[in-house]
Amino acid sequence: MKSNNALPKPALLATLLLSVVMPAHAEITVFTNEASFLSAVQAAGTDRFDDLPTSELEAQLSRTAGAYGYRINAGPGDGGFFPVMNNGDVYLAPTLASDVVSFSAFSLGVFGFGGSFFATDAYGSYVSGRTIELTAMDGSGSTSYTLEGSSPTSFLGFLSTNPLTEVSLRTIGEQGNVYWATANDVVLAVPEPSAYAMFLVGAGIAACSVRRRRRVPYTSAK
Repeated sequence: MKSNNALPKPALLATLLLSVVMPAHAEITVFTNEASFLSAVQAAGTDRFDDLPTSELEAQLSRTAGAYGYRINAGPGDGGFFPVMNNGDVYLAPTLASDVVSFSAFSLGVFGFGGSFFATDAYGSYVSGRTIELTAMDGSGSTSYTLEGSSPTSFLGFLSTNPLTEVSLRTIGEQGNVYWATANDVVLAVPEPSAYAMFLVGAGIAACSVRRRRRVPYTSAK
């Protein structure tokens, strides 16, 4: 029987390529333009949350975005999640405004994460002018990015040179009113193989150059 969780061929190719040579120091690039993000990745899958009921859910959800699996947690409170419907679109938000939403347990080969992240009120309506912070981690470092007044049509993405381990989403202060950090249309992806191969070639040439300089003794001019 063929597994439904099998990675598509582009994703498998990228995973095999990345497993051969990994950078010693990972870097996480931030994207605020969805088109630019999608051009740097391949085999992207999207989780739109439209299958979720608009009622209180447990604090841990197992989800899929295309061929990739992942997990979403809300904490440290025990309120879980409360998806909200807005103009026919389901947004994912924690029940407690103070909770941090964590995306983790990504499938093998996921180096890219993105989506729409913004603020909503107690009724699930978009609230402008609020501050949301996301932090991406890849096991060797982390990168944080603050969104000022983002909207449901905004995009933020991270692409790492190492597999991502977790991305967290939270509010920054109440700014006079309670609001909820909210997510929609979460995208998971692997790097675009040819672009990453170019990076590896460049890194390899630089490393060889360093080794050569170390091995060749200095000879003074005569």
